Amino acid sequence: MSKPHVLVIGSANIDLVTRVPRCPKPGESIIGLSFSTVCGGKGANQAVAAARLGAETYFAGCVGDDAFGALQRETLGREGIDLSRLKTHPVESTGTAVILVAEEGQNSIVVTPSANYGITPADIQDMTPLIARMDAITIQLEIPLETVEAALRKARELGVLTILDAGPAQKVPQSIVEVAGIVSPNETEAEAMTKVRVESIEDAREAAFRLMHQGAREVVLKLGKMGALYMSANEWFHVPAYEVKPVDTVAAGDAFTAALGIAWQAGSPLEAIRFANAAGALATLKEGAQPSMPAREEVDRFIYERGR
Repeated sequence: MSKPHVLVIGSANIDLVTRVPRCPKPGESIIGLSFSTVCGGKGANQAVAAARLGAETYFAGCVGDDAFGALQRETLGREGIDLSRLKTHPVESTGTAVILVAEEGQNSIVVTPSANYGITPADIQDMTPLIARMDAITIQLEIPLETVEAALRKARELGVLTILDAGPAQKVPQSIVEVAGIVSPNETEAEAMTKVRVESIEDAREAAFRLMHQGAREVVLKLGKMGALYMSANEWFHVPAYEVKPVDTVAAGDAFTAALGIAWQAGSPLEAIRFANAAGALATLKEGAQPSMPAREEVDRFIYERGR
């Protein structure tokens, strides 16, 4: 497979991570087990994942003129990511995410976008020559929705594959769903978009069907330990997850999305989703967001050892 060109348009946050025995109930205070500061943000995570998976990677977003912004630039730069489209906001601080990670591996996250809202539709227009050269674009919902829609429309105009990672969970305008190449929410995000509580494969199939009814062309639902489900106008199928014992599920979906973008045009949807499932599974075996993104050789070895 030739080296793909991937543009990630999205958020760059600093994750403030506290490990806890369990997530607290409303009004409850508990004692944390540890605290760490880690580079994250769905966009930056996907850029790191794409670079480690072998893509020539470009990242477009906005950070603050502060220590957290400098840390993101340094960290992303070490991965060889092109940052020529990463803006610095003159006023707003770098985005943050406060993350509670429970001992069983589940997490709760509160994101404060701040400087991430500094990337605009005008920036997308300026990126037209860059977008035209890409094999795939991944984009998320931690930046202004008008920017998301502008990017998806520009890519469709230029015939470039887009993957909409529909997080964080919210009701997504139909105009965005209709223009995305692949719509890819997780269970919680799918529920916010379709009002279907996804607790089984049949639930996932119904949610995907409703997304198709909203105008989606192709849907890839990320289902955690249940794997993933694909649906288009012609077919649907379920791809089981790889069995692992997760340490930290933060950013596993970002590893999945980046892997999906890299593998999509190199083979069938089934092969691409198996590759993405493997990347997502490996990301759960290490703590942190960007530190957990796997390298290409790790994913290839994992798939070979698992036999599929």
